Amino acid sequence: MRILMEAQGTLTPVMSKTQVVYAFPLPEGLAGLTIHFRYSPKLLENTERAEELIRQSAPRYMAEPQLSRYLERWEDALPLSNLLTLSLDDPSGFRGAAHRHSPEQSHRVGRTEASPGFLPGPVAAGIWRITISAHAVVTEDCGYSLKVTGWNEGEAYDGLA
Repeated sequence: MRILMEAQGTLTPVMSKTQVVYAFPLPEGLAGLTIHFRYSPKLLENTERAEELIRQSAPRYMAEPQLSRYLERWEDALPLSNLLTLSLDDPSGFRGAAHRHSPEQSHRVGRTEASPGFLPGPVAAGIWRITISAHAVVTEDCGYSLKVTGWNEGEAYDGLA
């Protein structure tokens, strides 16, 4: 197992609906890679802030009389949560995506196997890219860590780092 890339960052609500892209070189001879991804916090714990966000956003998605009925029961929309997802590109293009709600994930991509959402196939040397898509950042900030490890045939799966 060898570390190919590590990154950490912090996103804020103004960064919702944006992407952060990391490029890293994948050397010759590896059988695959494992992506470890974590972010925190997952949930917005501040109920007053959650109510404010719900009341601000609901009119964009519905009209009266549904809007008034919805806002009477705004608490049914709780909990509000951050949502960050991953996609992967190899030197030839799209290799897969993990649009999961879990704030702690591990994904494996190799010649003959791949985690759900990713494509098995050649593990070409060259520049690979991981895109973190910030679908929603509802907390004051949301920290993340990303680690990519490379592995050779026969090496044990290294799970979450």
